Amino acid sequence: MDADSSSGGSRFALAYKFWILATPLGYVVQLKPYQGAKGKQVTECPGLGMGGSVVIDLIAEIQGNDAYHLTFDNLFTSLKLVDHLTTKGIGCTGTVRSNRMEDCPLKSVKDMQNANRGTYDYSKDDKTGFVAVRWNDNSVVNVVSNCVGIHPVQTASRWSRSAHQRVQIGQPFLISHYNKTMGGVDRMDQNVDTYRVTIRTKKWWWPIFAYILDVCVQQAWLLYRHTDAATNTPLDLLAVRRAIVKNYLAKAAQPPPVGRPHGHTPQLDRRVSRAVRFDGKNHGVQWIDKQIRCALCHKKCRQKCRKCDVGVHVKCFEQFHTE
Repeated sequence: MDADSSSGGSRFALAYKFWILATPLGYVVQLKPYQGAKGKQVTECPGLGMGGSVVIDLIAEIQGNDAYHLTFDNLFTSLKLVDHLTTKGIGCTGTVRSNRMEDCPLKSVKDMQNANRGTYDYSKDDKTGFVAVRWNDNSVVNVVSNCVGIHPVQTASRWSRSAHQRVQIGQPFLISHYNKTMGGVDRMDQNVDTYRVTIRTKKWWWPIFAYILDVCVQQAWLLYRHTDAATNTPLDLLAVRRAIVKNYLAKAAQPPPVGRPHGHTPQLDRRVSRAVRFDGKNHGVQWIDKQIRCALCHKKCRQKCRKCDVGVHVKCFEQFHTE
């Protein structure tokens, strides 16, 4: 998320960055702001460095009895981080920079560069199941995992300049698995950038606020895609954004009076939108201590709808929620 500004005729960018933990589909599980190299942005984990500390900080609130498999790139991965996650019972797979491979018994990068594309070398710790692979593709790639191995070896399609056609090369399974599960944050960024809030202001906090709103909308869209309603009424991200905007506009709008005033429909629509009132989900009677007016018969009652947050008698409940 970037905010542009200018000073003295020269243009420069002020960037607000976030550490994000997301599913492969782009659903954000955890999000925390980056506070600079000198800021205390994450929980300090001795020996893991900044990248490893970020991972431990992001997963601090999701650890439990459920099985998780983390995938991250070489900004975060180190052998010490994999060991640390192994002791916590958390699966992980990630690419590693060559200077972080420590004394792992693998062929040198130079030897792998001289080998044919698709050549790989690996090392495995039988006690922990820790696997490290060095694979030659367009460049040499290092991947480590504590829960995925090299078998079954997959195939990958690559363009051969010498043969002038696409050829199949060998690819260890953990690399194939990494490619399939990596990229959730990129997908989230793509969804947010598609219909980003473009309103600008001089307030420093506005880009952060607008970004969080955009993330929340794409979260709602991803959740909607897994509901029964999405089967009958599929909506893309733009349609969901429009539905949200229309709902809030209808709740806040004050239509001009026409003719003689009657009833309380406009006031009621401002308190609870019709989209919420008639959605037929999670409505229930809640008993309260103070008397309030029933939204349907306008008599005093001690019950309200826990979702609509308006007074409604038990006998009026079904009729009130029927369109």
